[in-house]
Amino acid sequence: MRRSFYPTKYASLREALSPRFEKASSWVREHRRPLSWVTTLVAVSGLTWTLSTHGGWASLTEAKLTRASCLVMAVLLWPLNLGLEAWKWRKLSSDALGHATSRSWAVVWKEVLVGQTWALLGPFRLADGAGRLATVDDSRLKSAAGAKAFALGAASQGWATWFFAVPALALAGFGLYAGILGLLIALVARWVPMSFHGSVAACSLLRYVTFSTQYLLMLSAWNVLDPAHWISFGCPRIAAVWCAVGSIPWPAELGVREAMAAWVFDENLPGVVAATFALWLVNRVGSAALGLIWVGQAGRTMKIS
Repeated sequence: MRRSFYPTKYASLREALSPRFEKASSWVREHRRPLSWVTTLVAVSGLTWTLSTHGGWASLTEAKLTRASCLVMAVLLWPLNLGLEAWKWRKLSSDALGHATSRSWAVVWKEVLVGQTWALLGPFRLADGAGRLATVDDSRLKSAAGAKAFALGAASQGWATWFFAVPALALAGFGLYAGILGLLIALVARWVPMSFHGSVAACSLLRYVTFSTQYLLMLSAWNVLDPAHWISFGCPRIAAVWCAVGSIPWPAELGVREAMAAWVFDENLPGVVAATFALWLVNRVGSAALGLIWVGQAGRTMKIS
């Protein structure tokens, strides 16, 4: 059989499915806001039902902060988490303007923080990119070039999430599934154009590690997880949560992660919800609050003009 058979067959299949994929993607983009809120309502309803089996929402008062040092360390990792995203956006947006271009860090930070604010108000993932592109000072990035740069960054982070699912499955004792998933990731890397640089992929991997460490610290802070069980018990479950949430094409920022976390960490449910919401407050609300500085300035400028 000719070596070109498989690539040719894959290309033909991709061309055949492309119209349906574009139609479905267009429908999701058009209805992303109601889909996001529906997802939120379903997630919160599921979380409410789960809590009802453990004493209801009042059971959250049972959550006790037992390791304040873990909480402090998780908060201290917040600038690193956000800084890695800023570096990735600076690299991709600079490359979109030409490899000799090096964008200002101050401008990049403003765009990333405004994107965080838009994502919180959305709440759908595309709002982050829309916020960044609405803030850019270079008209070239307001076109397809800027959208592509954001999409590459999101794709790179999604790839990193599924990459870490392979060792997570192995640690959980599912070696066969880990091998199958690893093979699928290799096939995707072989056949799907991965246009981002190796440095961007490395940054995405490091950002995933940073975020996972934050979550592990938060869970330990609320006595959900002993630090000695991070590798054997915590990492596989965190990978399960974020792979599941990342697979939803219209993710909401409110309730989805909390519901998934309650499902996989059900031994100390009040502590799980408290830890997950605490991390959400630090990473999302904290970043969005900083972004409001520029969002407010833009609003005042529009009123004056």
